[in-house]
Amino acid sequence: MQEMDEFIAMLRDSAEGFLADFQVSPGAKTEIAVPRPLNRELWTAMAELGWLGLLLPESQGGLALPVAAAAELAEVMGRYRFPVPYIEAAIMPAQILAAADNEALVAELISGETLFSLAWQDRAGSDDAFAACIYSDGQISGQKSFVAAVEPGSQLLVCVSSVNGPAIVLVNSDADGITAQRSATASGSFCQLNFDKVACTQMLVGAAAEQALASALAAGRLLASAFLSGLSRACLRDTVDYLNQRQQFGRKLSSFQSVSHRCVDMHIHIELAESVWRVAAESGDVTTLSAAKARASDVAQDVCRQAVQLHGAMGFTEECSVGEYLRLALQYGNWLGSAKNMRRAFQATRKAEALA
Repeated sequence: MQEMDEFIAMLRDSAEGFLADFQVSPGAKTEIAVPRPLNRELWTAMAELGWLGLLLPESQGGLALPVAAAAELAEVMGRYRFPVPYIEAAIMPAQILAAADNEALVAELISGETLFSLAWQDRAGSDDAFAACIYSDGQISGQKSFVAAVEPGSQLLVCVSSVNGPAIVLVNSDADGITAQRSATASGSFCQLNFDKVACTQMLVGAAAEQALASALAAGRLLASAFLSGLSRACLRDTVDYLNQRQQFGRKLSSFQSVSHRCVDMHIHIELAESVWRVAAESGDVTTLSAAKARASDVAQDVCRQAVQLHGAMGFTEECSVGEYLRLALQYGNWLGSAKNMRRAFQATRKAEALA
């Protein structure tokens, strides 16, 4: 345990240095409503640091670290409002490829040579994954929503329905029959994908496909919770710095009791959100994970909205970084399940346990 703690501390330290350098680079600034392609040079640098294969087994070329270590990395990314789809294009696809035991594809993911994306969600506000796309005779037809990191030459891991049950297939994003409607997000873009008799390769089927997707979603939700926690903490830090500098009526804004009490309340909620995702990371409990995602989502959006207000008119300008915090909080707070959906999942699981 001590050795792992030391390794995680080194991982956080190296991430702090890398992300601090990135934050002052020209590519760190994001624009509103402009879909942004993935920076492949940055992605390759992340691969060289070993981040893309963090959770993959050593037998497949990964570092075989626990998901808690990846969550620590995501928390640091949140602190630096890192606008790169790391969870979407590395962590979640890695769970699928590891389950499929495809060493060639795993190697391409770890090296950053090929970009992978998991197309699982059938429609907005739903956890359905295997109904909207049909697999037959080596082809798929149907649609998928909110697919991140869809780039030229990338590989899509698509959840489909087949005669043998649920399945996950591999599709080249450049294949004939695919149409994409792209929307801007804080970390790049999401795509609404439509498939019309698109050629594919079957990767997993039946219970193996369902289990792999469940592992990918669990890892994604945990890292999103950690990312939101780090994002909230950094947003509050920057807000407090601003309040300590800005003066009104001859006094610093931070000296007003109503303002300082709001900051204390936000700090308390951030501490609670962090403690819950850490418990979820250690326990691996699905119910606790739902609670962690719900709390982290609520806290991040509340903190960032209050930060905009506390910055006054400055909070609405593009020159002020608080807007970037808010956009990321809105994206990751609702991605993979909003706070409301996660609370419903929490209640459903608790009810099922009580009746068992």
